[in-house]
Amino acid sequence: MELQQTGIWILCAVLISLCGIAFYKSGHPLRAVLLSVLSGAAGLGALYLLRQLCGVGLPLNEVTIGVSAVGGVPGVILLLMTQLILR
Repeated sequence: MELQQTGIWILCAVLISLCGIAFYKSGHPLRAVLLSVLSGAAGLGALYLLRQLCGVGLPLNEVTIGVSAVGGVPGVILLLMTQLILR
């Protein structure tokens, strides 16, 4: 169990590092980070508000907010697909 949790933390660190590199290479890293955070928050908020129509809802907690902030819209899609697969 501990090895699996360590692997997940390593994967998260690698993904966050790759996002940081992509933000830095964009030419405007602060703007890229802010747009990613805002788009992820908007996507997560829209999905949360429309959970009755979609049939799938994501809880608003530290993990979902963090993934949507770091990953933007692709992070929200990843959370949604994970929710659908693990259902």
